[in-house]
Amino acid sequence: MDVNPKFPLRADHRYLKKLISTILGGKVEHVPEEYNMISDIFQKDGGSWERLFHGSPQDVDTLKKIIKQCFDSGKMTKKQQWGA
Repeated sequence: MDVNPKFPLRADHRYLKKLISTILGGKVEHVPEEYNMISDIFQKDGGSWERLFHGSPQDVDTLKKIIKQCFDSGKMTKKQQWGA
C-alpha cells in the first residue's frame, strides 16, 4: 500500500510509514499501535514532531535511531520470510 495524503490519517503515522519503509524495506508489518509506541518513545526522548516537520536533522536522526532500536529489540512485527 502506498503512502497517500489520506492513509494513514495521522501525519506522524504517514511519516513513520515512509521512514520505516526507507530504513527497513519490507522487513516489518506496518502496525498502527507500533507507530504509537515509536511516537511515544520519540517524544519521551525529547523529540518534537513540529521541529521534525520543519526539517530538524537532529529530530530525524533521533527518530531513525528509535526505529532501529525498536526493530532490533523485537518491538516491531517482522514480516514472515518464505523459503530459503
